[in-house]
Amino acid sequence: MKQLLSAICFVFSLVACSASPAVPDEPLQDRYWCVVEIDGKAIQAVASKSEPHVVLTSDLRAHGADGCNRFNGSYILADGLRFGHLASTMMACAPPVNTLAREFGRALAATASYRIHGKQLALIDADGRVRLRLEATFLK
Repeated sequence: MKQLLSAICFVFSLVACSASPAVPDEPLQDRYWCVVEIDGKAIQAVASKSEPHVVLTSDLRAHGADGCNRFNGSYILADGLRFGHLASTMMACAPPVNTLAREFGRALAATASYRIHGKQLALIDADGRVRLRLEATFLK
């Protein structure tokens, strides 16, 4: 009996120690999604007017910034996630911000689906590649 109790306590302690509290998935909409990675490359902090980010509102509107220019438009949630035409300011930005903005725009345009895990959002293209990784914060 003592061995059985010891075994139960041991198993319980393993389960209790290994079970980390699950972080609930953030909602897709009404969050400030800050870009942390484009095409597998971490975003380097750059001096720019606005950090690359996306906000998707519950009325299917999208807005944000690519690091250089601000944009707004629409998105569709049928069979995944696709962005409609996005209107953008047309500011000229010096390297490396201009490259960041171009890569961000291409990745956003290629988006076909998404996956949320905790505070992380992955925007995925039609071939199943993660094009953008973003992290949620509350609306700013």
